[in-house]
Amino acid sequence: MNPKLMISSAEKIGNNQDLLAQILLRLPAKSLIKFKCVSKQWLSLISNPHFCLSHTRHQGHEGFLHPTALLLKVQYVLSPEFDVVPLKHFSQVPFFHYISTSYLNILQSCNGLFVCETDDDDYNVSEYFICNPTTKQFKKLSFLQNPIKGAEFYVSLAFDPLQSPHYKIIVVREVLENSYIFQLDIYASESESWKVATTIFETKEGDCIAFEDSVFCNGKLHWNSYGNQSLYLDVEKECLQMMPMPTPLTGNRLEIYRYFDESGGRLYLAETYFAYIDLDLYIHQMASDYSHWFLKHRLNMGDAMEVFPELNLGCHPFSSGFSGVSFVGSERKEEVKVVIWADGKIICYDFNDGAWKMIHDPGPGLKIGTPIEHFNHLHEQRFIPYKYFESVYVFEDM
Repeated sequence: MNPKLMISSAEKIGNNQDLLAQILLRLPAKSLIKFKCVSKQWLSLISNPHFCLSHTRHQGHEGFLHPTALLLKVQYVLSPEFDVVPLKHFSQVPFFHYISTSYLNILQSCNGLFVCETDDDDYNVSEYFICNPTTKQFKKLSFLQNPIKGAEFYVSLAFDPLQSPHYKIIVVREVLENSYIFQLDIYASESESWKVATTIFETKEGDCIAFEDSVFCNGKLHWNSYGNQSLYLDVEKECLQMMPMPTPLTGNRLEIYRYFDESGGRLYLAETYFAYIDLDLYIHQMASDYSHWFLKHRLNMGDAMEVFPELNLGCHPFSSGFSGVSFVGSERKEEVKVVIWADGKIICYDFNDGAWKMIHDPGPGLKIGTPIEHFNHLHEQRFIPYKYFESVYVFEDM
């Protein structure tokens, strides 16, 4: 092609703001961040909150956002670093070093934003942030009421940019230590204001509701539970409702882990049981009317070892060798893929064709995760997955 014609075409595009915006909307988020340096015009356009929202919604044109990668953190290890599992393409995910702390705990990932907890070394208290790892933008949360010493305190996020550019922070706080009486405080970014004690409710000691394990789906914030029932919040109506949990298996088997997640507007829960070399993973899906869970599939990781003989699962007593269970959309909308950390590699079970597949293999002799302090064997570690969505979303309530 004639170089002069190429330069002329580029100038025409550069001078046509609408055409330039349409081209940039189709580029990955990471590329947009680099292109901010092209000119002041490009910087202004790419930094515009309306363009950022349009770009995010263009990525979710099928009705749901699809994660770029999974971030795997070892449970109980508080560090700003993690292992990255690419799901779409290789993405250099930035660590959280821009939040200056050696102690960092990811609390939740929600459609491109993260809620994190850090420790203030000067005052020995927790601080909370929401951040976008792609843009490295973060915002410190300020509460109208500080946590009561010794009382439970949990922070969650409700955010769906396909529905609204605004987000809400939901705080579940215990009103008195060991009282099992809680109140909900809600911050709305749209009004930049808090509502305190929107709901006061009481739980029982045996309910075992895990308020630290929340999932936002279809406008509702759901909490995991190891009991027979749990709670969810209709965020728009600010209404708290009960929901059942899957019935535990009969017999003397002790349930050990529940992996609570969503994909494509559906809730999923995976269970493992504490038994000598137990390689079963029970997959449940919530009914659309929230009346019950149904057992979707019982996966046996021994089948995965037949497909991938290099996996050495069940070699350590009472540590199955797999964790980090997450649910992501597949190429076809009908079904999901169950992504699993297994003996240092990332595999998945695709419900569309009933097949085990390799998602990420770090290479011969290499494994994701290494034995660290307090762990004598790689399989003793339990990985917690967090979905990472590349996004240029910007906070407007800074």
